[in-house]
Amino acid sequence: REGPADAKPVRLTSASPCRAKRIERTADGGATLVWEGLDLGDECAAVTVRATVRFAADGSSKWSLDVRNQSLRRGLFETRYPILPRVVGDGAADCLLPRSDTGARLVRGLKRGRSHRFGCMAYYPMMIAFLQGEAGLYVAAHDGEARLKALEVDKELGVCFSTPIENGGLPGLAASSPRYEATVAAFRGDWWEAARLYRAWALTTKWAAKGPIVSRTDYPKRMAEIPVWLNIHGSPAEVSNVMTRARALFPNFDCGIHWHVWQHSKHDINYPEYFPEQEGTDACFAYLKSIGEEALPYTNGRLWSTNLVSYPYVLPYVCKKADGSPYVEQYGKVTPPMSPMCPATPQWDGTLNDFSARVLALGAKSIFLDQIGACSACTCYDANHGHPVGGGTWYFDGYQRLLAKTHALYSSKGAFITTEGSGEEWMNVVDGYLCVTQRQPDDVPFFHAVYNGYTTYFCSPENQDDDLVSFRAAQTRELLWGQALGWYHPLILDQPDKCDLLRKLGEFRQANLDFFAYGTLVGEVKFKEAIPAVKFAWLGRKPFYMWAFKDYPLSPTIHGEMPSVFGYVWKSGTAGRTVAFLANVGKESREVAFEFGGCVRRRTLAAGEIVCEELK
Repeated sequence: REGPADAKPVRLTSASPCRAKRIERTADGGATLVWEGLDLGDECAAVTVRATVRFAADGSSKWSLDVRNQSLRRGLFETRYPILPRVVGDGAADCLLPRSDTGARLVRGLKRGRSHRFGCMAYYPMMIAFLQGEAGLYVAAHDGEARLKALEVDKELGVCFSTPIENGGLPGLAASSPRYEATVAAFRGDWWEAARLYRAWALTTKWAAKGPIVSRTDYPKRMAEIPVWLNIHGSPAEVSNVMTRARALFPNFDCGIHWHVWQHSKHDINYPEYFPEQEGTDACFAYLKSIGEEALPYTNGRLWSTNLVSYPYVLPYVCKKADGSPYVEQYGKVTPPMSPMCPATPQWDGTLNDFSARVLALGAKSIFLDQIGACSACTCYDANHGHPVGGGTWYFDGYQRLLAKTHALYSSKGAFITTEGSGEEWMNVVDGYLCVTQRQPDDVPFFHAVYNGYTTYFCSPENQDDDLVSFRAAQTRELLWGQALGWYHPLILDQPDKCDLLRKLGEFRQANLDFFAYGTLVGEVKFKEAIPAVKFAWLGRKPFYMWAFKDYPLSPTIHGEMPSVFGYVWKSGTAGRTVAFLANVGKESREVAFEFGGCVRRRTLAAGEIVCEELK
């Protein structure tokens, strides 16, 4: 991209005019493709590109790009590499497609015609896999430094990684390449094998370096061991009353409640000026602690409201676009706009750690920092922030430094930190991920298969008017994935049949914490005979009942079906056991058979029953 404002960007491709092209063979059997002296139009032969494909010991291919820019007028702005055009034919393969919160969904016969873009440091793994029978193709960015990037799938089912460049657009200063390798590998198996490939890399990263949470001294185990969560926008008295009822309805385990508007103002207004708190907030925290329940107070980890008198004073520390203007976001028509703050600035570091410490001082034993694990990173072009403008690692590095301070303070008090979404890059400094997106029938537990035992995922979305069959199907599936259930509106406490089910599911999770909280999700039980399906309707969100003032539209009802009996194989976190958890969400008892270790096992499950089958 250009330096002068009146110059137009130039796009260079493998078909652009250049002085010479050649292929250089590498010792491992790979190759480097060289385009020397690419023409920028107004500056001839100013750019040389080297695209390398090498082969690792495990047989996977590693793709990297190097761009040498000698232009005095233009700076490298963004790269798109590797570009894998038309990976499969229309509807010819299943696709493990990135998905918010669960990590992926298994799309049968992926069709052309719709493009997808999955941003980094949001809900999504930087991974996609295509499957035809027992054959699979795995494409991923194994970037342990979490540079800004996006995984893109075009309308013709082509795949590429787009990467904004460090010091993007600055002549003579831009990074010479994306500085990470993309991995492309063939494999044999189903989507679980793709998850194992990703896990093998993911557990080598900085965010997984602290190891399993069962052995971490800085991980408050209470986060992993709360089986059911409620959600409320309310006063201290309302929160206290709801949790008193929850204590009576679920006497054998503790519940948590996500508490919005504990502060003086309404939701999504006046961030981050939360204080003074509502009168009685500290007494509410103390009361819930006395009865063994948990209140999780809401804050936002990214945004500053533009309507505040303080906004002009913090404008220098807001993330800026390439033209110097601030990013502005709005959530609903009636809430004021807000700007994402730059995590590389000490000013946002100080602000977030200040209000986090004040929340802790109120007596809270936890905090929710919204959006950090859900929102894609902004490319920031403000050179005064002390980071390279555009892309690079500064966003990851900034939030790692910032959250490390918050986490150290909270864990020293036995308190825990949570965020929205399933952004994997923060699990060393965030203890739990709230997974609020409405589930789909084709969701699969990708992130659970990769990271269970290294963090905690909580929330299993529902609609208050879902019938019991649909509710049971959704909640039981999530339980067997390792999810802590909930984020239910308090109105659910008026539904005895659902409370009876939640009591059963919560107690089952508590009895098996060594698996669901601390263990490893290994795979899916494959039955010998076909299993009849149960149909369900997960009704559209309202949304979340208490947010209708934002004018959000009602999301559509999800109609689908799943096997009436399903199961998952788990390894325990401490005892070295392997078990299969089987669930019957249908209305009739059913005998099932599955094979493990060369032995066929048979089990009869009553309607609504969940069992644990020890595997030797």
